[in-house]
Amino acid sequence: MNISNYPLKGMDSASCVINNQTLIIQSKKLFVLNGSGTKIWELSDGRHAIGDIVEEIKVNSRKPEDQIRKETENFIEELVERQVLVLLDHPLGNSGLDEVLCR
Repeated sequence: MNISNYPLKGMDSASCVINNQTLIIQSKKLFVLNGSGTKIWELSDGRHAIGDIVEEIKVNSRKPEDQIRKETENFIEELVERQVLVLLDHPLGNSGLDEVLCR
């Protein structure tokens, strides 16, 4: 995993946001994300690189950039290990196939 990878939500998960927390259901597992996790989840669309996501998190955080980067990378890596996210080497384009894959 590197800062230029593009996280994408897995095809076999469903999610909803309630009171700034995201609930993700996947294969009888439930994941609950806090506000920062929710922002990362929302931006994991295959079009935002990890570096872009770090920049978005920085806007509303008082933490040092190095800490934000480390925490964001660790969180994304954990979701990849749990097969909730996948990492792409290139961003999704604007083709119709990409739209079908993201639904």
